[in-house]
Amino acid sequence: MVAAKVRVGIIGTGGIGYQHAVDIAQLGQAVVVALADPDEQRMHSVASLVGNPTCYADPNKLIDDSSVDAIVIASPDATHADFILRALAVQKPIFCEKPLATSVEDALQILEAETRIGRKLIAVGFNRRFDPAHVMVKETIEQGKLGRALLWKGVHRNPSAMYNNEGSFILNNSAGHDVDSARWLLGADVVSVYSWGIRSHDELDESAQDLLCINLEMNNGSRAVGEIYVNARYGYEVAVDVVCQDGVVSTSPRQVISIRHERTHGTAVSDDFKDYFLDSYAREISQWITSLQMGESFTGADAWDGYCVIVATQAAGKSLALGTSVQVKTIEKPELYKRDSHI
Repeated sequence: MVAAKVRVGIIGTGGIGYQHAVDIAQLGQAVVVALADPDEQRMHSVASLVGNPTCYADPNKLIDDSSVDAIVIASPDATHADFILRALAVQKPIFCEKPLATSVEDALQILEAETRIGRKLIAVGFNRRFDPAHVMVKETIEQGKLGRALLWKGVHRNPSAMYNNEGSFILNNSAGHDVDSARWLLGADVVSVYSWGIRSHDELDESAQDLLCINLEMNNGSRAVGEIYVNARYGYEVAVDVVCQDGVVSTSPRQVISIRHERTHGTAVSDDFKDYFLDSYAREISQWITSLQMGESFTGADAWDGYCVIVATQAAGKSLALGTSVQVKTIEKPELYKRDSHI
């Protein structure tokens, strides 16, 4: 029997928080009942679009609100761990945008808290797992016709840096999507990482490393090589190739429109990541809501996936500083996360 509408509170009403609010408001099985954001003008603007829910300046009040059944965390990265732990303390389901935390220590604390509860309450927003093109790549690999997956090659480009140009920050903030994609598509965990970075433009600070490459060794013998470039200027683009024993499966470049002008024929590329993955965000949040209603496991990433990604991206940051390969060492996987595991 399907439960009543899930009453959702959303922390953070910026770009992705806004998108989640709009997507949830359009679902028949959920309602946005509360928002929290220190930017009150932005928060009230979003509230007017989703039924004028209760608005809080203090996110902790939203978490404690008895009318809130489940919580979406779309606030700045550094706040994620504290809000997750606060929500776990009152045992409310959480959908947290990546990253799960900004340190391995905080991620471990989250795992320990959820393990003590004894059931999975945390979903992590690695939305490529819900992108139709990436899902088709995954399904093709699992069919086995191409043989074993050997190599993941990914491209992740932004027109301009959203936050800063420091290599270690970009690895933690942006490259997490690529590490999760490699783990998910190859069906394996990272055991070592080597990374390097380039300052792409002369006007950037001397410390900038905004074009990064990561080389991942996986525990099943496969490899992954990813490019993360946050100042590509021409637009936003994500693509992946998976080289298998007997063939290659790839996503196709996302074509927005075709332009014929001044004796040329070309394709326009959007500079907005939400345009590129609009469908996957809607699918992801819908599946999370459905899982809550039906009492089933979320089919996307869980806290263990979020933890494994943090360990790998933190190791990538060390590799960037040292100029050497760095081992990726995780704790033994708790029994809680062995259930319904995708890796």
